[in-house]
Amino acid sequence: MNNVMLDNLPTEWNGYKVNTDFRIGMQIYILQYDKEMNEYEKTTSILYLMFSDEYGELRDHPQHNELNECISWYLNGWYHDNTGSSKNTKRFIDYDVDQWRIYADFLQIYGIDLSVADMHWWKFNGLIWNMPRRLSSLMEVIEIRQKKIEKNMSSKEKDAIRNAQNIYALEQSEKEYTSEEKEKIDDYDRMMEEIRKQKETEQEALKQFKK
Repeated sequence: MNNVMLDNLPTEWNGYKVNTDFRIGMQIYILQYDKEMNEYEKTTSILYLMFSDEYGELRDHPQHNELNECISWYLNGWYHDNTGSSKNTKRFIDYDVDQWRIYADFLQIYGIDLSVADMHWWKFNGLIWNMPRRLSSLMEVIEIRQKKIEKNMSSKEKDAIRNAQNIYALEQSEKEYTSEEKEKIDDYDRMMEEIRKQKETEQEALKQFKK
């Protein structure tokens, strides 16, 4: 397990050099929901994103099951909490749709200009998923997308939630994923749901502490 405060973040997996810029991870997730690309095109694109050299040539890379393990490690290896058991796999972030929210949050909260930043994908995730909820426009929108309409809410409250969710709604893919694809996507979604719940718990604990 790497500790960002003690160790250099990894740039290779089992001896294979991996391109670790945060833009690579973002593009991989964008590819997963691209309806205009077939699975062969997506796999080829991911290979070149992760393993091409400075001349655009493909370096040595893992294959078959090892490749799936490497991709999973690259995308999720930064996360060290338990992923929980949530079965909710609804997508709630889109790196294209949410680009300006993400860009503005990093600039305002961290003073980082993502258009020119040089940052490891794991560091990017550590920062984006730990942004102060009430200071982050992205976290506010994610909360709206995930908000559930309860029976005891008034009609006015329900309409307000529905209207807000329509504004920030993401298109949910209808394609059939392979079991391996579903597992990778579900792992990421469960992880993000657990982060959201954890941040809410932390916020509530802080409120109680300040009383």
